[in-house]
Amino acid sequence: MPLKLSDYKPYVLAVDDEPLNRLILEDLIENRFELQLVDSGQACLDAVKMKEPDLILLDINMPDLSGYEVCEALKANPQTSHIPIIFLTAKISTEDERIGLKLGAVDYITKPFTESILLARMKTHLSLHYSRKLLEKNHKSLQQERNYIEHLINSMRRDKRFENRAIRQLVSPVEASNGDIILSAINDYNHQHILVGDFTGHGLMAAIAGPLVASLFYTNVRNNHLPTAVLRVINDELCSKLPPQNFLAATYIDWDKNSGQVSIWNFGMPSCLYLSSEDLSDSQRPNIQKIDSMSVALGIIECDEHKVDPVTIQFTTGDKLFIFTDGLAEVMNADGEAFGVARTIEALFQIIEDDLELNEILQRVTQFSEGKTMKDDTTLIEISA
Repeated sequence: MPLKLSDYKPYVLAVDDEPLNRLILEDLIENRFELQLVDSGQACLDAVKMKEPDLILLDINMPDLSGYEVCEALKANPQTSHIPIIFLTAKISTEDERIGLKLGAVDYITKPFTESILLARMKTHLSLHYSRKLLEKNHKSLQQERNYIEHLINSMRRDKRFENRAIRQLVSPVEASNGDIILSAINDYNHQHILVGDFTGHGLMAAIAGPLVASLFYTNVRNNHLPTAVLRVINDELCSKLPPQNFLAATYIDWDKNSGQVSIWNFGMPSCLYLSSEDLSDSQRPNIQKIDSMSVALGIIECDEHKVDPVTIQFTTGDKLFIFTDGLAEVMNADGEAFGVARTIEALFQIIEDDLELNEILQRVTQFSEGKTMKDDTTLIEISA
């Protein structure tokens, strides 16, 4: 059964250097709450170390540490900053109240006070404190469940059948779980199938369908199914299982390593970039062929409605093919300008010319965005013949 506020007596720590005031507080609230009374600011700080109170009633004028100093010390400590403090004091000026609330107290009650007002305000702040603790507990529980699910999803997405030959990859997720996927496998006929995908959004909701797509991909490629058949199975499953607002932008590659022919399907992804070895050897900036999106993303319409034919290229030694998700090009700077495809292409040229690692492009993106955090997962792969 969930714990209720009525199931326990909140622990209240009252601080006042006047014995008479402590007696009054003891008479008023001892039977309603678990109460500890102390006579100085230092005694308050020592008591908090021994046991954390649910609420502190704090006088201001005390001989050693003032209530202001005690409040400031408690609020400066991350382990005690959340404890609600009510100033209970004879200082009645508006300025005194302003200082107390500015230091982090939740309330300010002046002496003499009435029993009903004190108890009402105490119950209000104890209820709020209890609600906050309950929210923290639930959040911790949900975070543990989320971490477990993320671990499970990431474990399922790691597949020993992934064929990494001829592929360099850069993956930069926004969260631990990644909505982008890279799949690669070779069938019995020496065809390397590669799928680069980007699920709607990012994080856990985007990543959750990844294992399904990975399983369908590897099973069908292993069974030597044609790319169109693999795409049909994936599209049909996504159409039937994902809600309407969720889909998978994807680029699919079929590389016949016997003939060197590469067939490319693009469903809602940024343009693929093809650079031939002849152009790359030219002293001038090489020409680049863009393979644009041919249809909407997978999981939106039935497979027969796509009606697309792949772009076919002859992939020879030294050729390169780049595929990236939109998280890269859509990074914004302070002026609201996107990094864009043109800057992405320029960065890729520099990587090729200087033989740099792919993560060099992240440094360029960070410099462009002036350190702003990416809002979408980023994936980039380079396929080299």
